[in-house]
Amino acid sequence: MKKTDKTKTVVGLTLGVFLAALESTVVATAMPEVIDDLGGNHLYSLPFSVYLLTSTVSNPIWGKLSDVFNRKNIYIIGIILFLTGSFLSGLSQSMHMLIAMRVIQGLGAGCMTPLTFIINAELFSVEKRAKVQGYMSAVWGLAGLFGPLLGGLIVDWLDWRYVFYLNLPFGLLAWYMVHRYFHEDIESHPQIQIDYIGSLVFITGVSVLVYGLELQIWSLAGLGILLTFVSYLIQKRQSSPILPIKSMQQKIPSTVLILNFLAGMAFFGILAFLPLYVQSVANRGATAAGLVLTPMVVGWTLTNIIGGRIIHRTSLIGLIHIGFSILIIGFGGFLYYYNADIIYLSICGFMVGCGMGFAMLGTILSMQEYSAREELGSSTSGVLFARTIGGSIGVSILSAIIGKRLLGSNLELQDGFQDAYTTCLVIVSLALLLSLRLKRIET
Repeated sequence: MKKTDKTKTVVGLTLGVFLAALESTVVATAMPEVIDDLGGNHLYSLPFSVYLLTSTVSNPIWGKLSDVFNRKNIYIIGIILFLTGSFLSGLSQSMHMLIAMRVIQGLGAGCMTPLTFIINAELFSVEKRAKVQGYMSAVWGLAGLFGPLLGGLIVDWLDWRYVFYLNLPFGLLAWYMVHRYFHEDIESHPQIQIDYIGSLVFITGVSVLVYGLELQIWSLAGLGILLTFVSYLIQKRQSSPILPIKSMQQKIPSTVLILNFLAGMAFFGILAFLPLYVQSVANRGATAAGLVLTPMVVGWTLTNIIGGRIIHRTSLIGLIHIGFSILIIGFGGFLYYYNADIIYLSICGFMVGCGMGFAMLGTILSMQEYSAREELGSSTSGVLFARTIGGSIGVSILSAIIGKRLLGSNLELQDGFQDAYTTCLVIVSLALLLSLRLKRIET
């Protein structure tokens, strides 16, 4: 591909990333208006839940399909699903219709995000890829920062339906640019037989796991873990499993998956509860809660860009070590300043975000570099999947630690957050110890 075609392809992919990131924040602002219009207060959380569930569960499926079939065509299918779901969500006349359309939208988002990283891996060497992914992460961060504000403006000046219609012009432009300028050398392999039984067991297991974790029904979560493990055993015997079995049997890729799982547990777990601390314990408003969360997003975004520029000075593994070391400092700060003014929490949050930026950039690039070539798609999507599932489990664990103190005094709730910070510090310390193995493996 010509350099200009690569650049235009990246612009199209970046637009897709922007849409997927924006959708996870902008809809939350519009939901009160949606409920007023469509009714169904008891279904308030389902448009979020089904979107998260379908995007999470379908993530590894799309990655595998991209290994078997043409990556460009799979990406275009994903963006068409996303835009179709967006358009029909805007036309919804009931909450049940909106929920169903969000399923379609989630399936599309579950394709667009991993395929973006996979196509980048096809286009660029590791150093150039690191810079490109850093800029894409900046777009993701901007969407996270401005999504709620944009959603509020749309609802106030237009109508909640335009929250979904907004995706259409940008999505069509993304579709055109990838379709027009991305030229793929890899042939599809439709003769490969996909393991449908193992895939069905995997989808069922993960769905039950995520649903059980969200509702804190531990029996369902346990059943989900069991079914997911059974699917792994089934796919180990298949020639073309949905999971990156060959890569998982190598030390660096398998360790990277565990690191993403642990990082997701700590980061997304504490991210979900920091606003509760600011509002319930520190007695500050929602704006102050945003001032604590925003530095985490900013830190992640900045260090993704910085990491892409310093990668030629340090190895991929070194980037991972730096990231988890900073994560320990950040969570150590949370533990030390657990009852201090929120300015200290903001600084600690920035450090945690910086650690995630370095560590997650290093892990996804390491996964792509050290995985079996024929599993590039499934291994890349596996990293994102591990992080998401880790986040779901982390939220559930911290909810169990903090939740039982919610009805107590502020002092008891403070103690709950101290225990939560300790748990996260232990998790990232374990991750750093595991990451230190990677240097010995690499050399």
